[in-house]
Amino acid sequence: MGPLALALDLGTGGCKASLWSADGRSLSETVVTYATSHPAPGRAEQRPEDWWDAVTAATRTVLAEVPGARDAVIGIALSGQSLGVVQVDARGGLVSQTTPIWSDTRGRSADVFERIDEDAWYLRTGNGFGPALYPVFKARTMQREEPEKWSRTRWLLGSKDWITLRLTGEIATDHSMASGTGAYDLTTGTYDDEVLDATGIDRSLFAAPREAAEVVGTLRPQAAEALGLPAEVAVHAGAVDNAAMALGSRGTREGRLYAALGSSSWMTVTSRAPVVDVVTRPYVFRHAVPGLHVSALSTFSSGTTLTWLRDLLSPGSDIGELIDTAEGSPRGARGAVLVPTLAGGTPLEGGSEVRGALTGLELGTGTADLVRACLEGVAFALDRSLRHIRALSGLPGDADLLVSGGGSRSPLWNRIYADVLGTPLLRTSVDQQAATLGAAALVFVGSGTWNSFDAVDDAHEELERIVPDPAGVAAYDALRERFAAASDAAALFARTLPAKETP
Repeated sequence: MGPLALALDLGTGGCKASLWSADGRSLSETVVTYATSHPAPGRAEQRPEDWWDAVTAATRTVLAEVPGARDAVIGIALSGQSLGVVQVDARGGLVSQTTPIWSDTRGRSADVFERIDEDAWYLRTGNGFGPALYPVFKARTMQREEPEKWSRTRWLLGSKDWITLRLTGEIATDHSMASGTGAYDLTTGTYDDEVLDATGIDRSLFAAPREAAEVVGTLRPQAAEALGLPAEVAVHAGAVDNAAMALGSRGTREGRLYAALGSSSWMTVTSRAPVVDVVTRPYVFRHAVPGLHVSALSTFSSGTTLTWLRDLLSPGSDIGELIDTAEGSPRGARGAVLVPTLAGGTPLEGGSEVRGALTGLELGTGTADLVRACLEGVAFALDRSLRHIRALSGLPGDADLLVSGGGSRSPLWNRIYADVLGTPLLRTSVDQQAATLGAAALVFVGSGTWNSFDAVDDAHEELERIVPDPAGVAAYDALRERFAAASDAAALFARTLPAKETP
């Protein structure tokens, strides 16, 4: 058996473990889930110990499925969920048994932006989500609310970096994870003193960033025993999930673009310079590939909007079967329009206070029309993201768009996407394995097994190419203004609501 990479994707819902061979094949894969708690409005927390239990259980499962894998694994790399804050003491122990994850909005920033300009902060960091989501601002709330725990905090670590600490005993991070702290300067490649001074968070709390493929250390005996691997196995720095997914989605060169279609969805471009714009606010991370960045525009509720609609119309039914009912409705859903900002909007969609909208209904509107309006609404929302990211990055509009995720598996929805976007869609064999392929690539490049990240392309076998139907393109071109009007109205309505107090 040739060399194997153990790739671990520490996601919001669970840990996916996968064994990859050096010829770009996934030999075994499993997912072990963990829970998220919501102890108060705006709070979303997980237990790092649950991450560790999932990592060990998932690793043992994939090793058991491939004879000889234990002795063939040459390295481990993680893809980790972004924007989390794990408090660690001077001995490497957890200060708190729970930690805020990416969707937790506890961050305090209003007084910071009285000291530094918010647009300048964004342009420097590329942090295009709401400031409250970023670790440097979450840390300020933790400092204020739990001073005793804060006094014992020596390190603030990202999700994958805490697992790396458990594996190796080493404090480490990479540039891609560091670039999501809210205090990282994309130009200099290090933490920004002005931002840190304004937030009152000491630079020494963050680990010095290194390249994602770099070896951090080897498995400690206790960790090796827990995983079922030899102690000499190397552990690489790993990458934030956005960068690992981009790498696994062939984002290895300037101008590569892909669409992730899942519970939330986004359009991501790989480029040397970060793609930033103070109006639309693409969010940017340093890439796992040195010298590159990943920049994206998204819509937060795509697959989740469809799940919401399913739970209203037909609780417990199969999502795929619900999508198929939309065949009974023509393009335009007989006038029904759904704006899929149920979880709030991006700056491009009107901001975090925006909520979803459903309009154009009449007494004859049926289930098929509502489902079709949902599928088309998500497609139109992503079309807006795609048009802006192409314009900002200077990319042509005729190149194939690689699509992945659960939202890319429906023939009907793919047809709608292709026609609304006016772009050929490409589905490959990698699909939802992009993050673990990206992590595996870090092992193979970091170990010298691969000469470059370009070998990622070899793992992608084309499954399907969906070409836009001219009639569909023309029909949706005529309907685009209607969706834009509904979306603008939802944003305007949000601005009439009483302002919430900013923490």
